[in-house]
Amino acid sequence: MIQRSQFIACILVVLIFAGSRAPGQTPPAKDFQQWTNVAASWQVKPMLAVTAFGEVHTGNNVSQFDQELLSAGVTYSPARWIAVGAGYLYLHANPKLSGLNYENRIYSEITFNAPVFYHLLLSDRVRPELRWEQLPSRATFTQRYRNRIILERPIQIREKQYSPFVFWEKFYNSNVEAWSRTRYYAGVSVQVAQKESVQVYFMRQNDRYSRTFHTNVIAVSLKFHFGGARGTQPNE
Repeated sequence: MIQRSQFIACILVVLIFAGSRAPGQTPPAKDFQQWTNVAASWQVKPMLAVTAFGEVHTGNNVSQFDQELLSAGVTYSPARWIAVGAGYLYLHANPKLSGLNYENRIYSEITFNAPVFYHLLLSDRVRPELRWEQLPSRATFTQRYRNRIILERPIQIREKQYSPFVFWEKFYNSNVEAWSRTRYYAGVSVQVAQKESVQVYFMRQNDRYSRTFHTNVIAVSLKFHFGGARGTQPNE
């Protein structure tokens, strides 16, 4: 009798443990999300700026928490045509949608700004990243390279500044040794006060090697600018 009860107890323990370790819901193949962002930038010195932002992603067709991000960094601009920066980002995620629990990320970046041509502003941002990710089943370390081309055109309408923009971004991921992700953005930034601006944009993301393969995003960002800092494009 004792042996039988011990056997049943062992079976129950195994089942409970297995249930606690069971994989979550598979991330969807397609998704529609809404992103909300609050960002601030301080022009500490003429060539040095500090930036920080927080962002929340709501996914599963805008019905479920997906990710939240916190980041801070510095940017040094020795000339009008170039800027270099570095920063840290923390990401907490819903593994059922992202396949990820959390991530610690360190990045550096360099941005090249082309001369103004017919009021068009063209820039190219290059960003390598070091990423420590905690997945539901294991921890991983990966490296990623990102290249973002930005085109914007400031417009003055009734004493208010509008800056429509479009850009394209490509991601190279070391764990698959391939260009794994592409993003397309289109939106507008509006200066609503001396130190505040609002940014609204649409983003399309295509992933080749991991779910979610196709993501459409509507995003809203509130940005604060101190010390004469210039507005920035979507942060993440």
